Amino acid sequence: MDIASVAGLATLVILVVAGAVTGQLPAFFINAHGLVIVFGGTGAAMLLNTPTRDLRAAASSLRVFWRGEHYPPPLSVVKTVTALAEQVHKRGAAALQEADSKAVQGYLRRAAMVAVEYNDPDLVQSILESELNVSFDRHNEVVNVFRTGAILAPMFGLLGTLIGIVSVLKQISNPETVGGAMAVAMTTAFYGISVANVFCVPVAGKLRIRGLEEHKAKSMVADGVVMMMRGTIPLVIERKLQTYL
Repeated sequence: MDIASVAGLATLVILVVAGAVTGQLPAFFINAHGLVIVFGGTGAAMLLNTPTRDLRAAASSLRVFWRGEHYPPPLSVVKTVTALAEQVHKRGAAALQEADSKAVQGYLRRAAMVAVEYNDPDLVQSILESELNVSFDRHNEVVNVFRTGAILAPMFGLLGTLIGIVSVLKQISNPETVGGAMAVAMTTAFYGISVANVFCVPVAGKLRIRGLEEHKAKSMVADGVVMMMRGTIPLVIERKLQTYL
């Protein structure tokens, strides 16, 4: 579990409970009209805007939001790649076939097998770079799903508030009902802003960081494997990869 995500959720729950207990979060904040407009409208707009495959990928990515570091830190990657480079330097390209299948979430083995299969540094570099670019673009599309939600939810909150204000104006001649009706109308904007800033924006930010971590780790592996194929000595490979730190 990601400690920061758990701590953030716990803090949010504590604030909501404290608000309810102290009366700072009164019962009229529960507004079915607003919930339907914000969640229903945002959901419908997301379906119109986003391909189904991206929505499924976004739902699956929520596991990454709660999960801790799943790619090793850069310093660990440097050590892992350098260790393989030392084996290649001693025993030749055959050592690539013995790359650890679990290192860097299996990507070290993947890059090594591409090197063994094609045995052409330029071609291997081109293949690995293309794969990294496609993977990075896919991550960005998933992040954009939540960024889009962060834009849409407040807009539907405002739309719900405008609808509520129209209802208030219809009964403005009755002062006793205007206050309560106006409060209900304003809670819709509260829902939209809350969904955007408590859920969509934090999830998008955390997934963006996870994507950058993955891209960096894989780029280090790809650079290291290509340099091994070019006959670069392990010390130079290590110094080159340390520029990622």
